[in-house]
Amino acid sequence: MPTRSSTVHPTAKSIASYVKKNAKRVKRAQKRRHQSSESVREADYRGHHIVVRTHYEIEVDGRAVMGHMGVSNDGQVHYHPVPNLSFASAVDLVKQLIDIFPDDFGSRAHRRHRMQHRASRRHTHI
Repeated sequence: MPTRSSTVHPTAKSIASYVKKNAKRVKRAQKRRHQSSESVREADYRGHHIVVRTHYEIEVDGRAVMGHMGVSNDGQVHYHPVPNLSFASAVDLVKQLIDIFPDDFGSRAHRRHRMQHRASRRHTHI
């Protein structure tokens, strides 16, 4: 007769608690500069060996978007923090990230103020 597993499955409440508890640590880790990563795709075609290396540096409102991105042989872009999704382009991926995680990108007014502040600082320094 089979016995019940002692594994406790996570609930929405336990996941939310874990995320809240670790949010500061994750934010700190995201601020660190990661080594750039490259997506490498290879194929052999009619006796030739093809290597395509893709490197992404993505910014939103002047801030780097952290996380490893890759490109499959069919050109779909994937992002490790959301592993079950793929996108037709890196721009589509970033648009989706902004929609899914709006708090991580701040409000438009706040972004506009930051960008205006940066522009005024560039013009006042001689």
